[in-house]
Amino acid sequence: MNLNFIADFLGWLIIANFLFILFRVFIFGGVPKSSIYKIHHMFFKVSHNDFAKAHYKGIILHVTLTVFFCLIPYLVLRALI
Repeated sequence: MNLNFIADFLGWLIIANFLFILFRVFIFGGVPKSSIYKIHHMFFKVSHNDFAKAHYKGIILHVTLTVFFCLIPYLVLRALI
């Protein structure tokens, strides 16, 4: 494997993660919250506030991990190439 292949892979991985993050924000922010909350409430018996906190913390964690493990290595590789 050469550095160009790894940089290209990380670039596509950033795009895929960005699209998945947008999907998560749309699903948990745009769709009527009652339907998704009801599905999760059947399994976990969680309050609405705790449900919202957990999902937004998950989105924040996903963004943070995407930046640290995809974006920063991508920028470093592109600077080296």
